[in-house]
Amino acid sequence: YLKENGFRVVTPQVLMDFLKFKRQVPKRAVMITIDDGFKSVFTVAAPILMEFGFSATVFVYTDYVGISKKAITWDELRTLKSNGFHVGSHSTSHSDLTRQMADESDKEFKDRLYREIVVSKQTIDKKLSQNTRFFSFPYGRYNSHVMNLVSQAGYEMAVTVDRGGNPFFSNPLALKRDMVLKKDIKTFKRRLDTFTELSLK
Repeated sequence: YLKENGFRVVTPQVLMDFLKFKRQVPKRAVMITIDDGFKSVFTVAAPILMEFGFSATVFVYTDYVGISKKAITWDELRTLKSNGFHVGSHSTSHSDLTRQMADESDKEFKDRLYREIVVSKQTIDKKLSQNTRFFSFPYGRYNSHVMNLVSQAGYEMAVTVDRGGNPFFSNPLALKRDMVLKKDIKTFKRRLDTFTELSLK
């Protein structure tokens, strides 16, 4: 549907440049993202996307990479990168960054946030020889404190699971995404229509 209807898949860098007023994005621009790091990204999604000349941004949580037969490996992520895909962080263990656990001291909570946000970036940077600049909030949950930590860690863009499009004035650390969960094309087409008319009265 995307290919047949003139949609253009853009990279995170193109979207970042757009948000910094450095360039326009094509009409009907979309960015495809896939969270967690299941092996099916490599075995199923990537071949289909590449068949249509598309790529995606894969957000992985580092504790999961290579841990089971269902998980993507670092070598597979390197192969995806060589084929034009991008890899971002989805934290270290996919824990809720906005909530302090009942048995967690203030220091332990602070340490966990550091590990989830900073150490995950360091791990991906080292494993994939890159500067990881894109972050996906686990469960889509975030607050101003978490956003500040993400920025301080060196990420330039972060994505939520709040529905909608991203006009030029969007906050790059709280970008909207639409989760494609239903398999029917009618729902998919409706979700692609993110333009909202605003009255100037």
